[in-house]
Amino acid sequence: MAVITPNTDVILLKVPLEMDEVNQLTFASKTAQYNYFSSLPKYVIEEGDFTYQRKDNTIRFPAQYDNILQYNYVMYKNTNYSDKWFYAYIVGIEYLNDNVTAIAIKTDVWQTWQFDLTYKPVFVEREHVNDDTVGLHTIPENLETGEYVNNGTPINADLNSLATETNVCWICFQVSDYPDGAGALNPIISSDVEGRIYGGVYSGLTYLFVLSSTDANRLIQCYDLAAKSNAIVSIFHVPLGILNSDSLSIVNHDSPVGNITIGTMPSDSYVPINIETITLTKPSTLDSYTPKNNKLKTWPFSYFYVSNNAGTDIDFRWEDFSSSPSFAIDGIVSQGMSIKAYPTNYKNTTNIGGYDYGISGGKLPICAWNSDYYVNWCTQNSVNQALSISSSVIGGVIGTHTNLAYNNLSGAASSITGTFFGIANAIARQYEASLTPDQARGNENCGDINVAEKRFGYTFYPMSIKAEYAKICDDFLSAYGYKVNSIKIPNITGRRNWNYVKTIGCYIDADIPQGDLDEIKGMFDRGITFWHNPTTFADYTQNNDII
Repeated sequence: MAVITPNTDVILLKVPLEMDEVNQLTFASKTAQYNYFSSLPKYVIEEGDFTYQRKDNTIRFPAQYDNILQYNYVMYKNTNYSDKWFYAYIVGIEYLNDNVTAIAIKTDVWQTWQFDLTYKPVFVEREHVNDDTVGLHTIPENLETGEYVNNGTPINADLNSLATETNVCWICFQVSDYPDGAGALNPIISSDVEGRIYGGVYSGLTYLFVLSSTDANRLIQCYDLAAKSNAIVSIFHVPLGILNSDSLSIVNHDSPVGNITIGTMPSDSYVPINIETITLTKPSTLDSYTPKNNKLKTWPFSYFYVSNNAGTDIDFRWEDFSSSPSFAIDGIVSQGMSIKAYPTNYKNTTNIGGYDYGISGGKLPICAWNSDYYVNWCTQNSVNQALSISSSVIGGVIGTHTNLAYNNLSGAASSITGTFFGIANAIARQYEASLTPDQARGNENCGDINVAEKRFGYTFYPMSIKAEYAKICDDFLSAYGYKVNSIKIPNITGRRNWNYVKTIGCYIDADIPQGDLDEIKGMFDRGITFWHNPTTFADYTQNNDII
């Protein structure tokens, strides 16, 4: 009968690993692996004191039952056959007698075979990425974000930024004619109104600009005195930030009603006015919380929106800008103003290429004004009125003399009466005109409050989730990486302390028992965290930057 010579090494260990295979350890080499496990609390019988140990079987260990209960792991090597160490979980301990305990084991397939695996490209659902550039990873995580809050100080692109307490806007008169006669602006403006191009749009009217309500009132009076109040087609506001005094030809005119400072635009202004350029700085925190994962610096965790302060706003994502977000604000002078803010480096566009992603400005007020109907009527009818009265008097005198010559007293009385009623009717028409209220024209709109508050323009609001939710999301991404949904070789390493990987349909090439290989594939498909430093095992408070 053959004699079996014992020559197998068996070491009982206390390890942090568990059979659920949720967490595992990686090592740079087999030697590093052996050094770690052999350094743990252990129970060792003399080397080579065991017979051949079969995989996933039972070890008859020569020790008392109570003395080995603390151990949960075993490493063994069948020296006569190879130098390979096998690692296994202790799945059961059974008392046989006072000196022998039966230990049931199950192979730790990862520790046993991790250096024998060749990884193939597979569908990776989640993992810790090895390039965390902001904006590189934007696949939705479907995490609860809660309510959004302002994530910094809003930036105002206030087109009234040059405004003073009394002057918030230019007051623009859109006119079809210039006043002349008693209210003449000559020689300030000597030519007739002609059609022009303003911002690429033709207008048969022209613009006159004043800065104060006093000048506006006096200009209206000039038109009234010239009997041309109907030549004022519209009066509207133009923000000071759009037209400064350098953009206009400014003249001071001493009119019959007082000095008026008037500005006119250069003729044929073809291009829109570049009002302002806004550059935003991306915040590095979320509601004062500093994230570890750069994905939290992208939508939906962090973004900004632009409001025109008139009920319209548009969301923008930081990561869709090629550099610091830049917006141009252009406009042309028109009733209510035509203004648009648009990104110049958004979604692979440059300069005006981002125009379609822009936001129109809120409309400024179309002003209301009073035109003195009585002054206009007197001016328009002064000649006719005098002729009418004169005609009535002359006609009455002639009629009276004629009737008296023919001794027609009743006819003379009738002529005098007719003269009286002619004069009375003329005066009555004049009195009726004096009773007619001053005529109000134009209208006011929702831009009034913006002008009153000096908030006409745009406001850029940086937004983020609250710090509470930011930490929750950040902790999740720190533990389980990003959703990547890509076919690639899984990242087993690349982080300082741990890498999480979850695949779908994992495929690995290895010359190992098929059952063990299938179990390893299952670990990847369920999701597993690989820890690279045993001293920080399962400690998510550690730094886990990319190395």
